[in-house]
Amino acid sequence: MMKSGTIIFFAALLFFRYAAGQTSEVSSSKSAETDSVMRLVQLCDPQLGFGEDGLEADIARLEKAVQQINALKPDVVIVAGDMVNDIGDEPSIAIFLQAIARLEAPVLLTAGNHDLPDPVTAEGLQRYRSFFGNDFRTMTCKGRLIVSANSQLWREAPAEERERHDRLLRDALQRAKENGQPVILLTHVPPFISSADEADEYFNLPKAMRADLLREAEEGGVTVWLAGHTHRTARRNHHRIAILNGETTGRNFDRHPAGFRLLTLYPGHRPFDWDFHALN
Repeated sequence: MMKSGTIIFFAALLFFRYAAGQTSEVSSSKSAETDSVMRLVQLCDPQLGFGEDGLEADIARLEKAVQQINALKPDVVIVAGDMVNDIGDEPSIAIFLQAIARLEAPVLLTAGNHDLPDPVTAEGLQRYRSFFGNDFRTMTCKGRLIVSANSQLWREAPAEERERHDRLLRDALQRAKENGQPVILLTHVPPFISSADEADEYFNLPKAMRADLLREAEEGGVTVWLAGHTHRTARRNHHRIAILNGETTGRNFDRHPAGFRLLTLYPGHRPFDWDFHALN
């Protein structure tokens, strides 16, 4: 029998090869216009091992989600962090990677608080990257830039890692602004729950940097900010930015059914659709 480390190596290799090939298919030139409809699936907190009815049920729901997502044929799928409940659970990581590799659309992940140690360490970041790839990534799709940022670095984390990450984010937003690209920002933790000036808590970003992040996002052309973490469905706005937390495929604290969201973005200034798809 193969050891868990060997299993996860091959699962990660499968996912990385899959993701690399898929990402190149949706990349487009800097001059691409947002003149077509874009359909994006927002899959929040699979968090294998956290569901109330056990790990096997979590896996079954994730596999069901993969099947339903493939039937929808979206342009891209984002996973809003917390891939597993315990980053030390290598068999669950391998199962997650194998399931996600079966998605037929390009996939973009973001790091969750259960995917990294708290506080974040250099060793924890290297471990995450060995499983899931870079914790800062960008993808261009239908003329829009999707940016996956690591919100765990905006909590307690090595300063040099945070500074490197934030330079990448600023550079990506600046390039998008110069190219006239709308931006979709993906993080695990949302900037706030109800109000931009609310007090710090477990489910939001620290107030000390929240205002600067929101300002940089707005100036950089972010129109939609997708997040997970809360296990509650929420839709609110900060000026021109729509902040969206969808249902999870596991445990939802607001008792919403398990499922995912399909975000449909239209050309011009038409309102977007954000439709819920229950697992069936």
